[in-house]
Amino acid sequence: MNIPVSNLVSYLKKRLDSDQNLKNINVTGEISNFHRHQSGHLYFTLKDEQAQISCVMFKSMTFSLRFIPKNGDKVVLTATVSVFEQSGQMQLYVSKIAKDGIGDLYQRFEDSRKKLFALGYFDNSHKKTFDIVYPTDIAVICGEGSAAMSDIKRTFDRRWPICKVSYYPSLVQGSNAPKDLIRNLKMADIGGHEAIIIARGGGSFEDLFCFNDEELVKAIYEANTLIVTGVGHEQDFTLVDFVSDLRASTPTAAVELLTPDIEDVIEEIADINNSLSSLIKRRFDKIAYETDLLCNNAFLLDPYAIINQKAMMLDYYLSRLLSNNTRYQDLQNQINIQLLNARNNISLKLFRIKKDYETNESVLADLFAQKFKSAKNDFRRYCTLLEAYSLENTLRRGYALVYQNGMLKTRAAELISEPIAIRFKDGEIKARILEDETCQK
Repeated sequence: MNIPVSNLVSYLKKRLDSDQNLKNINVTGEISNFHRHQSGHLYFTLKDEQAQISCVMFKSMTFSLRFIPKNGDKVVLTATVSVFEQSGQMQLYVSKIAKDGIGDLYQRFEDSRKKLFALGYFDNSHKKTFDIVYPTDIAVICGEGSAAMSDIKRTFDRRWPICKVSYYPSLVQGSNAPKDLIRNLKMADIGGHEAIIIARGGGSFEDLFCFNDEELVKAIYEANTLIVTGVGHEQDFTLVDFVSDLRASTPTAAVELLTPDIEDVIEEIADINNSLSSLIKRRFDKIAYETDLLCNNAFLLDPYAIINQKAMMLDYYLSRLLSNNTRYQDLQNQINIQLLNARNNISLKLFRIKKDYETNESVLADLFAQKFKSAKNDFRRYCTLLEAYSLENTLRRGYALVYQNGMLKTRAAELISEPIAIRFKDGEIKARILEDETCQK
């Protein structure tokens, strides 16, 4: 019996289409020969080490894709097996594509997120605020020798070098990473630090998955120290970002959240110093002016000069009266009475002037003492802040200065093969550069 090819292919297609075991099955493998047709359909081959099969995903199904497939991707396909009659080729008609392993991870992530959210671990009410303007002690938990650690060190050196930074090297990837992160977090939490940074550089969803561990989230929630997370890049989110007190987009951004820029602080101190000097000068000028005003006031004139002037006027009038004997005795008595009253009035005024002078002198002294004490306290406070940023205190924190030919060097590229002097907090040593090529780096 002779059977046409079309009949055979049609028969095989019907048998495959009627087999429920071949509908909506999940198949794993690696994508190769990937091609997006201008129609929007996707054509590729799914293979493993022993076999391969052609696949097609129609445009109407591609809207559910959460990533762009490419050659080499290990995937899980949801598909139906059938035959394309025109070519007689058996192939998979794909409805869904997920990266192999990622689907389960995403589901675990969502399950944990919903669970911890319901338990209140992500509530803003428990999050701490960072009110320290000039931090002096920060802990960092990140991978030993990682790019994140290098970025953090460079940022501290550039931005806030006077801060003490304690590093807690930890595993940041793999199944053992959560326990190691928790161990280091508990050590840092009892270390008396002002804040803790948990950081890791970028990576795939699988690489960062250790930061979705529920026990790690609980440890962060229970920590007494403020915690900043800088895990991955800006678009990456893990569960530790939801529970931490502050979330930064990168490790570098985490340092910038906690520290000021030392250049800005130095400029601000200079402005404060200038303002303080101007304020003190204005206050002393005002006090001097008020003192001069009080000293030049009319009530401070010599009272005896006033008495003598009045006495001279009385003598003048008496001399005129003596030339006329009429009514001399009466006038003499009136003059004596007026003279006595004048002397009494002058004595009373002198007593009041003296009391007013003593009162004003006391008020002036108190005012001057208060203003001087306030200016003195402000001056001491800013002197203390300036002392904290001094060269000697910087050296005591473990930094050193390198000089060559009497000049301070700040970059390795500036050094040449000649002796150098290194200054520490307790003295200076001489050294020599062994290789010229070190200076060129």
